Amino acid sequence: KALAKKLQELGMDKFESKGVVAFHDTNMFVDATKGIQYLHETMELCIEAFHEAMKKGPLADERCMGVKVRLVDAKLHEDSIHRGPAQVIPAVRNAIYGAMCQAKRNLLEPKQKVFINVPQELMGDATREMQQRRANIEDMKQEGDITTIISKAPVAEMFGFASAIRSATAGRALWSTEHAGFEKIPYELQDNVVKKIRERKGLKPEPYDEEYYAS
Repeated sequence: KALAKKLQELGMDKFESKGVVAFHDTNMFVDATKGIQYLHETMELCIEAFHEAMKKGPLADERCMGVKVRLVDAKLHEDSIHRGPAQVIPAVRNAIYGAMCQAKRNLLEPKQKVFINVPQELMGDATREMQQRRANIEDMKQEGDITTIISKAPVAEMFGFASAIRSATAGRALWSTEHAGFEKIPYELQDNVVKKIRERKGLKPEPYDEEYYAS
């Protein structure tokens, strides 16, 4: 009841808030069903399937963030022998995957804030190095002859940066980074990134669609 009240205070629908049965990181599982026979005794298996799906999503086999899964209907076999883990978990997991495929899911990438202190005459070289790495230049601060460049870049684009920035600035740049959360990968880059991740993991290059999970 305390959880439902808190969720309602945050703007969640009253009926839906009472149906929240599990969280996984920033993901939520909601039982929005009414009067489904045998569901209560199999709910733990449904929750286990939810956790499995959130650990490895259908797009790139990576963990999911910010997903709300609503269970709206179910039909369960009257014989308990057919409602075990081997039957329920794959069925629920695939239903979640299929729903995620129908939704316009996005791939997120980790970002870093990059702080570079460089002599003013080398500011352009350092800036170009960052822009080549899909970085956004957020600010530049001048203090004496030193310019501080503050930018945000994808972690995936920062490999080899140490040697590159030394080369670009003749070793005269000092730099540091800090975690800056996750952001959506630009749509035009997403398919290629997904393909590379899947190939690296030994998966087929193209992710499955909702029809595959419905079969």
